[in-house]
Amino acid sequence: MNAPIRYQFLIDGDVSDRMKVTFPDMSTASTAGGYTSLHGPVADYIALRSIMARLDSLGLTVAELRKLPE
Repeated sequence: MNAPIRYQFLIDGDVSDRMKVTFPDMSTASTAGGYTSLHGPVADYIALRSIMARLDSLGLTVAELRKLPE
């Protein structure tokens, strides 16, 4: 089994505490320009798609998605 890959989701605007508890294995931080960074390990492609679906269901806009260096 491969090790999880770290990703960063740059979300437009500030996020609620509800969003933060929806992703307990990930960290959040406010960034310049009014974005929120959601970052942490993602096990595989299916987990990545699941995170994207949850962000969508919360009505959040992902401005950028990037794979972080190991």
